[in-house]
Amino acid sequence: MFAKLALRNVRRQIRNYLIYFVTVSLSIALLFAVNNLSYSDRIQALSELSTDIRSMFTMVTMLSCFVTALVLSYATGFMLKLRRREFGMYLTLGMTRRNIQTLFACETGLLSCLALLTGMGLGLVIFQLMAALFAAILEIPFAVSAYSGRGGLLTVAVSAGLFVLSTLASLRYLKKVTVSELLKEAASERSEKHPVLWCVLSAVALAGFAACLVITYRSLMAAFHKQDGVVLLLWLVIDLVMVFLTHFTLSRTLAGMLLRSRRLKNKGTNTVVLRGLSGKMTVNALLIGALATLLVFAIVMSNVAFSEKIYTDLTIGKECPYDVMALYDRSKEPGISMDEGRQVIEKYSPITDEQGFALYTSGETTLCGSIIGYDLMEWTDLYMPLSQFNRLLTGCGWEPVELDSRYLLVTDVQGICDIDFSERFVTLNGETYTWAGSSMEYPDFARRLFFYFVVPDEAVADMPVAYLGAAYTLENHRPDAEALVNDLTWTEYSPEGPEKRCWHAVQEYIRLYSKANAGTLIIGALYVSTVFVCMALAILSVKTLSTLAEERRRFAVLYRLGADENMQKAALLRQAGAFFLMPFAFPILMTVPVGVIFGKVYEIWNLTGLSSGKAMETAVLIALVIAGIYGLYFVITYRIACGHVLCSGNERRENFS
Repeated sequence: MFAKLALRNVRRQIRNYLIYFVTVSLSIALLFAVNNLSYSDRIQALSELSTDIRSMFTMVTMLSCFVTALVLSYATGFMLKLRRREFGMYLTLGMTRRNIQTLFACETGLLSCLALLTGMGLGLVIFQLMAALFAAILEIPFAVSAYSGRGGLLTVAVSAGLFVLSTLASLRYLKKVTVSELLKEAASERSEKHPVLWCVLSAVALAGFAACLVITYRSLMAAFHKQDGVVLLLWLVIDLVMVFLTHFTLSRTLAGMLLRSRRLKNKGTNTVVLRGLSGKMTVNALLIGALATLLVFAIVMSNVAFSEKIYTDLTIGKECPYDVMALYDRSKEPGISMDEGRQVIEKYSPITDEQGFALYTSGETTLCGSIIGYDLMEWTDLYMPLSQFNRLLTGCGWEPVELDSRYLLVTDVQGICDIDFSERFVTLNGETYTWAGSSMEYPDFARRLFFYFVVPDEAVADMPVAYLGAAYTLENHRPDAEALVNDLTWTEYSPEGPEKRCWHAVQEYIRLYSKANAGTLIIGALYVSTVFVCMALAILSVKTLSTLAEERRRFAVLYRLGADENMQKAALLRQAGAFFLMPFAFPILMTVPVGVIFGKVYEIWNLTGLSSGKAMETAVLIALVIAGIYGLYFVITYRIACGHVLCSGNERRENFS
């Protein structure tokens, strides 16, 4: 009996459940796709290159499950409260609480099963799209990926757990709620008090948010030079708090202030629209602030992910400019000699070109003494002859460097690059050399070292060699990188335990490692951002639909006063549109400062070929995608509201008081 009644109720309430059903199905589809990608053969293989990949997928899944659980609880509670009068009537007619709990559990279970099947069906397609995106990032051919049984079972288990938790919370409410609470009318709307005070608070919050953006921008610039991101992270958190406070105060101000404008209020159906917006303003303001914060977080996260992709593409050649590079410490005994390493490389691909180079040291700390902590690291001044440096540069497409009785500091650490060596002179072989500047732009020819100095060849005459290196160009630029690195790696044993060593850098290995991390970050960010946006919009839609009974009475009065169906549609469109727009407009406008900030980051990173325009294009593209999802939810919500609220000549509204 309960199964038939539950099925009838689901059919009757299908329009109310549509937002819930769409959101849950999409969440399950995304979860299914990510779980299958996480357990795919490609990700399993790449996880051996970087343990961060597995950790990233796990963290993303846990975060999304948490957000989905919150939204499911909110949506289930909304469906319960929307029908509280119906359940109260059941109790007065003789049904027991256990009967009602069983009925509601059957309805929720039926919807959950349908959403699970629909979501997993949609997830089959989304998984292939994610696999294609990941293959494109790795620059490998795409083939239809096999589905993982473990990924499917994990999706079913997680989804079932979320459904059970949200249902149990609702059943607990039905167990404790009284009949009078179920049958009583919803709280009536109230006008906003103290409009002037809230207007002042809105102005203060908006000014504070603008000031926080400026400070965050300055902290970002400082973080690149001081290598300290703690202060930057703190200001980013403060920015999110200010987004919430700004939207909270503005939403409490606007409707109340507009409602007090007689000219605006008395025009057409504006009174109905403004009263609908001002009702239950405290709850609405909290909701709008929270949703705006989620949207801003999603936009920034997506931009960070795509910036990482761009940064990875343009820096792989800098990290390892040749197919294979070797750097041997002459003071230590390696497990694989340079000659043996060359033989290993030739097993994977013929070597078409080889360039040798060396780093010399006098054992002095004349120059590196300016670097804080050099004594703890046991650093000494290391010199590369100018001719060898230029030969390496021209071999990978750079212009040669000219030095006349000067030295050039080459490093990949911003803090070292920022040190002023203008007062540091060094005398080598009777010649005094002055500082020609510092640079982080040049390719990393000495990957395991933090810095070295380039000097004219005569400066290192008769100086002992500290490091011996070689740069190899291969006929096959993409060998089996993982196997090659494994063959070039040996194990050293110490009191602390065994440790793997490899004094070779393989460009293809670095490319796979970097792109795998970038791809994981992009897919994870897109997944979390999509879930956040969908969850935020689902809550917004549910909140809009939660006042349908109240809106129906208001629009019935409007109909009796002469408003036809078109006028009612226009009024409802303005009311729903304004409520949807409040948490949406500001985050979308955030694409402008986000684009500017990332453009500045590209400039600081010296990423050739990138500009603020490219950063702005990425930010705008992300904003358009979010706007598309936003529009979909708004259309669904508006159509549902129209079906419940509008009055026409063919309908009888017997009770609208």
